[in-house]
Amino acid sequence: MKKIYSLLLSVFIFIECAFPQSSDFVPGNSYWGKNHFVEYVAGNLPIIISVPHGGSLKPEIISDRTFGVNARDNGTQEVAREMITEFMGRTGKSPHVIFSHLVRRKLDVNREEFEAAQENTAALTAWNDYHGFIDSAQASARRSFGKGFLIDLHGQNHPEQRIEIGYRLESDELAMPDADLNSKEYIEKSSLKNLVKISAYSHAELIHGKNSLGALFDTYGVRSTPSPSDPAPKSYKFFSGGYTIFRHAAEDTTEIFGVQFELNPELRSQDHFESTAKLLVSVIIEYLNIHCGEKFTERLN
Repeated sequence: MKKIYSLLLSVFIFIECAFPQSSDFVPGNSYWGKNHFVEYVAGNLPIIISVPHGGSLKPEIISDRTFGVNARDNGTQEVAREMITEFMGRTGKSPHVIFSHLVRRKLDVNREEFEAAQENTAALTAWNDYHGFIDSAQASARRSFGKGFLIDLHGQNHPEQRIEIGYRLESDELAMPDADLNSKEYIEKSSLKNLVKISAYSHAELIHGKNSLGALFDTYGVRSTPSPSDPAPKSYKFFSGGYTIFRHAAEDTTEIFGVQFELNPELRSQDHFESTAKLLVSVIIEYLNIHCGEKFTERLN
């Protein structure tokens, strides 16, 4: 009954809250979902940044969730806004950025709808707004560039101080031989499966090879996993990627690929908002230059 209720409620809310066409959004402007719980900064780059857990709103119309994780990812919204500024300064264009402004105990947009909103109508409306805006951003990226890169931006507090790079593969899977990572089974599971189709590099190389995201972080002296220096997480905790990159990248059949970045506390501290944003923007641009078949940034101006 809960699944049927959730499905019917989702259909009702989707009809009630029709989105503008993606072509109607003006790059750099903010658009809001119902009650201003979700914000979409429209972009004109093939880069989509989702920020699910940095919100602070605690509206009374949404009751607290009774199960699930409720921790806040402090600093992620601030880093994302600095990333907008950095992309604008370097390319003259904006990424698409989607923010949930609700605290996580009211709504967790990085979960499927029942766990996320727990049958609260206002929360489910915000959940649909959030993922609808991501859909609009991806449609814009497809239309203008034929592809899109989704970055789901999070924070973690694990003992190991590094960026965790989630591709929807668990620690033991990342530790498998390259031959296994390059098999159809694990490519299909991965949030990079659509990048494998266009990159000159194999799936395993995309994950921990010399041109992987982890390798690029290595060049800046920033620890990350998976990377050439740390190919797979070992005994410590690791976030492999959640609902957002599953729905919008791993489950997507064409053109969109993605990753979940889990930033350690220092990178999310107030003193490092700007430097962290510069690091992430540099790595993202270099990564797209390498793997999209041509000098990607030459197409941005």
